[in-house]
Amino acid sequence: MPQFLALVRHFFGRFFDNEFVAHNADVQVTVTKTLALLASPGMLLPFFRYTTYLALDAYPPEARMATLWFDRCFFFSFSILVMGAVTVLEWDALFPDRRDYVSLIPLPIRARTMFLAKIGALGLFLLGFTAAVNAISTVLFPIISYRYRAGGLSVGLATILGFSGLGWTIAAQGISVFMASAFVFLSLVAIEGLLLNVLSVRWFRKASVYAQCAMIFALLSLFFLFPNIAASIPRLKAANSWVLYAFPPAWFLGLNEVLLGSRDAVFLALARIAEWGVAGAAMVAAIAYAVAYRRHVKRTLESIEGTEGVRTRIDEWMSWLADRIAPHPLERATVAFIGKTIARSPRHRIFLAAYAGVGCAFVLQALAGTKLREAWLSIPLVLSFFVLSGMRYIFTLPSELAANWVFRVTESEERRRALDGARTAMLWMGVAPLFAALAPFYFVLWPAWIALAHFVFSVTISVILVDILLLDFWKIPFTCSYPPGKANVTILWIFYWLAFTTYAYSMASLEAWMVRQSARLIVFYAVAAVIWMGFQWYRKRWDQVGFTLVFDDAPDPVVRTLNLSEFAWRRKRSAAG
Repeated sequence: MPQFLALVRHFFGRFFDNEFVAHNADVQVTVTKTLALLASPGMLLPFFRYTTYLALDAYPPEARMATLWFDRCFFFSFSILVMGAVTVLEWDALFPDRRDYVSLIPLPIRARTMFLAKIGALGLFLLGFTAAVNAISTVLFPIISYRYRAGGLSVGLATILGFSGLGWTIAAQGISVFMASAFVFLSLVAIEGLLLNVLSVRWFRKASVYAQCAMIFALLSLFFLFPNIAASIPRLKAANSWVLYAFPPAWFLGLNEVLLGSRDAVFLALARIAEWGVAGAAMVAAIAYAVAYRRHVKRTLESIEGTEGVRTRIDEWMSWLADRIAPHPLERATVAFIGKTIARSPRHRIFLAAYAGVGCAFVLQALAGTKLREAWLSIPLVLSFFVLSGMRYIFTLPSELAANWVFRVTESEERRRALDGARTAMLWMGVAPLFAALAPFYFVLWPAWIALAHFVFSVTISVILVDILLLDFWKIPFTCSYPPGKANVTILWIFYWLAFTTYAYSMASLEAWMVRQSARLIVFYAVAAVIWMGFQWYRKRWDQVGFTLVFDDAPDPVVRTLNLSEFAWRRKRSAAG
């Protein structure tokens, strides 16, 4: 038992010891802030909905159901999204890795004890993370939304029945939320176990990144499709639509309603799917995990550590591309370095996939809510915004921070070329592939001249966006430290939302207005040329003033000073001069 408990603590701690947690950060503080941020939507929604449920008291109980179903479906969707995203990020920690095996196998520990401890750590992770994120909303939302009709009962009996009904409503909410989290968690464990059993260690590492990116995309699409589906639950239920059976949060809504006493045929069918889904995921995960665990030990120990650094075909492709799109050697080296880092680093690819997944989710919403021709006006701008914003974000995340001394000692007076390399990489690895893939759809949907005008307009806007995103970027991508907690998430989220709506939808409306008259397009391109020349002038101005590349992005000081002594010294110096 002491060995088992020690190993459970060890394996549980390994969930927070990975490349997604900054190495220079206080892990406890980082995890606490993350959990608080994830728990806030479930805590705030009941307060926002309080007046809504008060207003619904004036209507029959049936009028409350659409609102209740929508809100409950939100909690199940959010639970699936959070648990799925966390499990994807902890993908490498779901099974013991090479370091665990090398450290623990020589010790006098039974293999069975090690296996059960890993299972215990997985269960603790599932239960603890689900409770930390959903415990407050699980209690608070039923208190806000629950109503008990006393009828002709006495006050005492009505109070007792009311409290018991509220307690069971809270329990049903908790059971359904936990089942939703368990379903996505066990499904991902099962997928990883199957990949481990089928693929070699080398191919498993390659396939894992694509599986993680696909799951991020699926989870984000599922969550962003939630408003359209949840708002239509009464209509879909009346029609017994297949959409409900294909939407996992609806399964657990049906389970919740059945636990609360509903005998509706649709909810009963959805509840059975939820039960069989969780049971099936648990069974496949258990078998795949047990088989893969035994095979994984030998194959991991026999694998060669550090094979990720071997030159691959992707490296050759990136070098070939850089030689043709970057004229200057330093710019060429920067472009090749960016492409190879993105190709090799799972962390950067997953974050970029998350950004692209959000963009694709908005695209699916647009396609579901509007006509196809109208939606395609904003689709290219939506995708380019999130792809380019994602590239800009991952540029700030260091790859191997200890190795940035190479860039420090080789910094020269032509440092501007390194910054130009980041811009070139965003244009050729972000803008060019995206619009090359979208261009055929333009000419299918519209006449040739309209498709060409839309293509040129979208590319022009994207090029300007690249310049805006890199306006104050003084780093070689992936080489600068990134202090955790420096960015104000609330302010940054508001800024991103305003920038996104302005860029994607306002520009699409502007384009629709300009296409009606060709003269308006001429004015737009003249203004765009002036803006582009302004960015060129801004860069040349900094080249004349002089700047240095940033390799240490220090966090904001705890105590801010006004530098009054330095200011007074400069005043005295200027007065003396």
